[in-house]
Amino acid sequence: MGSVKDLIKDDPVTGKLYVPASARDFGRAVWKVSGRFSVGDLKNLIPDTNIKDKAEALTMMTARFFEYLREERPFTETCYIGVLNHDGKIVSTEELMDNGERSNLIVMKLAHVPETYSGGDLNYYRKAMASGELLCGVADVESIFRKGLPLGSSFFKDVFNAFGKRMGGYYEKLSTYSETVDQLDFIRDLVKANGIDEYPNLEKVLSRFGLTEIPNPGLVLTDIIYDTTTKFEAAGDRKIDAEEARLYSGLSEKGYTEWATSVFPQLARDQIKFCKDRGILNIDGKAECVAYKGGPIVTDFACTVDENRLMIVVDHENEKLAIPSNKEIQRAIFRREGIYVAINDAKEAAKSDGDINKWKDYVPEILESRNIDIKAVSEHSCNLMADAIGEVANRLLGRKVFDAKPIESWVGEFLPYASKIEYQH
Repeated sequence: MGSVKDLIKDDPVTGKLYVPASARDFGRAVWKVSGRFSVGDLKNLIPDTNIKDKAEALTMMTARFFEYLREERPFTETCYIGVLNHDGKIVSTEELMDNGERSNLIVMKLAHVPETYSGGDLNYYRKAMASGELLCGVADVESIFRKGLPLGSSFFKDVFNAFGKRMGGYYEKLSTYSETVDQLDFIRDLVKANGIDEYPNLEKVLSRFGLTEIPNPGLVLTDIIYDTTTKFEAAGDRKIDAEEARLYSGLSEKGYTEWATSVFPQLARDQIKFCKDRGILNIDGKAECVAYKGGPIVTDFACTVDENRLMIVVDHENEKLAIPSNKEIQRAIFRREGIYVAINDAKEAAKSDGDINKWKDYVPEILESRNIDIKAVSEHSCNLMADAIGEVANRLLGRKVFDAKPIESWVGEFLPYASKIEYQH
């Protein structure tokens, strides 16, 4: 599970529900969700800063989506069981809200991960999955969907990288919509002057999304675009092709085909529709699965502000703007304060010293040398997030569960990081 979820084994109440997974079958467990956050794969390097109401919001919005999925797609198997109420009973979100309660305790089927099965040895874990030694393990694969290209999308990073390392590094200094568009205009002028044939890497980036020109942030795509990355690698998520994904997933040929061509694409469409029906623009997200006896079963969280870009659409000066929530604005704030540049430099230093996997060891010294107070940056971004998360959660839950301030009272600081919505023709 992710960095905001803590498995509970020893608690006198919730610990009684714990059943360990075996190599062949699921266990069961309660996870306590926190208000922690992770940006830029920094995780433990970020001070222990919590976002108000985030723990309960994450728990209840993902639970609500899985309950929706249970109704709409009863043949789609998931690891979700329910949430715990104040009496320690497993209930639905409707039951919880009907009693005026909130919860940050979620009950899910438990499968193995590298730490529990092989002591963190990823190569052994992958081999055990592939050989059938391990028949109940979380796949070393994250499946990603994109229905749009908002500010902060990796698409724009790829556009800059297509013009070389220097331009790619410059992108890490851009944080606002206007800054990004100014530099995209510069790139567009280069392409116009020299012809796109001079930039074959750019053509590859655009063609993946069915584009012939570089858009501004905020384009909503006609079709959903899919990507796949690893999940457990120490250096962070790495894009992989279908062959690697099949190998690392632990799924059978039939199981992988089912996941890649049916289960995951439908799951993406369901997440987008679930949010749209509740006034939220779900512009990209991800899903993960357990390889259970060769077949895929949906696991981890889905359709939350941590796993997805869930955006609030507002009218501003006769334009429709998509306001980011949680990580999107946090990434922008971190980029604005120079933390992403520091991360890039840390990776370069680690690579130069022979082991890029150890790049996180270099980050604290680089931040200190640049007089960047990551605690202060973290706290400011968390304060911005609380009302945005509350607003999104209330909409997805269909009730005012969280005491979020009116949008107009806090949206001002978000506007520089909003995306202007356009639709692909």
